[in-house]
Amino acid sequence: MKAAGIVAFDTEFVSESYYRPRLCLLQFGFADEIVGVDPFEVPDLSKWWEIMCDDTTTVIIHGGREEIRFCQFATNQKPRKLVDVQIAEGLRSRGFPMSHTNLVNRVLNRNVKHGKQTRTDWERRPLSEQQIKYALEDVLHLIEIWETQKKSLKKMQRLDWAEAEFEKFITDVFAEEDRDGWLRLSGFSRLNRRDMATAIALHQWRDSVAAEKGKPPRRILRDDLLIDVAKRQPKSIKELNIVRDMNRRDYQQHADAILEVIGKAVAIPEEKLPQKTRGKNYPSQDEVLARILGLVLANRCQELGISMPLVGTSADLKELVRWHLFDEETGKTPKLCDGWRGEVCGNILTDVLDGKISLRVVDPHSENPLSFDDRNSR
Repeated sequence: MKAAGIVAFDTEFVSESYYRPRLCLLQFGFADEIVGVDPFEVPDLSKWWEIMCDDTTTVIIHGGREEIRFCQFATNQKPRKLVDVQIAEGLRSRGFPMSHTNLVNRVLNRNVKHGKQTRTDWERRPLSEQQIKYALEDVLHLIEIWETQKKSLKKMQRLDWAEAEFEKFITDVFAEEDRDGWLRLSGFSRLNRRDMATAIALHQWRDSVAAEKGKPPRRILRDDLLIDVAKRQPKSIKELNIVRDMNRRDYQQHADAILEVIGKAVAIPEEKLPQKTRGKNYPSQDEVLARILGLVLANRCQELGISMPLVGTSADLKELVRWHLFDEETGKTPKLCDGWRGEVCGNILTDVLDGKISLRVVDPHSENPLSFDDRNSR
């Protein structure tokens, strides 16, 4: 790997039954060879993770969120020369996200016929010849795809955009691990402060038990039950079992521990309860303005031949409207005005909001049906 300086990388794993996904196969591709590594037979993979994080080896992935997470869990270090061909394609065409099969066809004009292995149990041994062939196919073309994309991105002067997006992708994946998980619980934001404290305590307890047992947290206690129990704050097993489904045997084994967690949360002094974060109230027209900007952004991406889902979402557009019009450009610069996105669309979006540019349909049959005219030049 070090001698080659570039390696394609993919994994097969199972996640449904584990606290963290269980790595079941690693696939590596080189210019003249593809190989698989069985982590059940080679348990010490530290040398590979060191290479993935070094400054000299380019690692090529396709939609490799889990590959980054495996590296994070193993080393807590970020890959330094990572390339994601799915992201790269979104910066030179309107194909994002694109499946591996479609990407091979789009970039290399080759047809890949994957076997029906999407429901494979990758933990079972021995792996069949068909399973191994399916897995190795995922790294067979990645280096050639990237070399083609790289030439194209250089010619389009977008290679630095790609490098920035690879880095952002890695940073976003790492940030997921640090984000408070209870904030993602449906209904958490509507709880009062005491209920919030109880939900947080239950979430932390659940995560600790899940990590110890190596099971998904929701197998210990479902999200909806966690929120319901946090609201009711039962003091006895009888009260706990009033909650529907809490009388199931797999939940009953944790009943005493759940009641203990609730008791401690209820005893938290008022001044130490979590504060409710109240979002700033914005005028209702931010929704309408964001939709208008969506047309502008779609047309701009069409002109440049890049994928709008990669550039920005409706939430990103609303963030821009609020920052530019209602927050007077204070606080963090929104995503659509930062870096290469700012170069591509930031100015035209803010100019539309300021009324400096008018929008009109010039040719409904054209690939670029809209025209943006500088009102001051009339």
